[in-house]
Amino acid sequence: MFKRLLVGVDGSKSGWTSCHYAFEFASKLDIPVVGIHIVDERLIEESFLEDLAGVLGFTFYYGASSKVREFLEAQADELLHQFLSLGRQRGLKVSSFQTVGVPYKEIVSQADKEDIIFLGKRGKRPIEGFLLGSNADMVARRSPCAVFLSPQEERSIRKVCVAYDGRQMSKKAMSVAQYLKPLFGFELQAVYVGDDTLSEDISQKVDKYQHLKGFPEEKIVEYCKENNIDFLIMGAFSKGRFKEFFFGSVTSFVMHHLDIPMLLVK
Repeated sequence: MFKRLLVGVDGSKSGWTSCHYAFEFASKLDIPVVGIHIVDERLIEESFLEDLAGVLGFTFYYGASSKVREFLEAQADELLHQFLSLGRQRGLKVSSFQTVGVPYKEIVSQADKEDIIFLGKRGKRPIEGFLLGSNADMVARRSPCAVFLSPQEERSIRKVCVAYDGRQMSKKAMSVAQYLKPLFGFELQAVYVGDDTLSEDISQKVDKYQHLKGFPEEKIVEYCKENNIDFLIMGAFSKGRFKEFFFGSVTSFVMHHLDIPMLLVK
């Protein structure tokens, strides 16, 4: 089902946690893992550094960008070296990739449909207040493949829930969960939120099934918290951009209100 795992290595706590999850998946699936670090090109633009100097009150000089680039590339080398060492200690097939660009664009460009991208939900920002926005959000929206989002704290995957609504995306999420279940040995649950009953019986596919009524995004978060779910699998942004613009996204709400690992299936 999956051929490769791509991991965003940025040095953040949630980023390292995502690495550990990727290593666990790689061990179970017996597939290679690629650590990716992108030096953000926006951080080495002269205009950005000049503005930053004005905000922080230090002297700016032209040509400073080359020194900043050297520092960031050396930092990337060290992070990827740590990543490779950790993977090799576990006997995994690991490699790395490093380049300069806009992080979310470069990560997405490296992905194939059969991959899983692993990212920390809270990436490391060199300067708080600059370059706002989440690479995790952008990758989750634009990726051609499934995206695993990791919180800061690692937890054992014992109870897994699939957010199910009968649509194609949720059927894909269910098939992924069923594929992973014998490999990890977890308890599989499913929750459906809607006024109507499903036209199919999915209770035979899971260990526990719950039908709730209300706002899907709120009920999914509530269910996962009340049932101590360790890992959520759901379709990613299945409403379409037009509906998301006016009504919001179930995926976005759940991403920002649950502090557990999530696998967003495309």
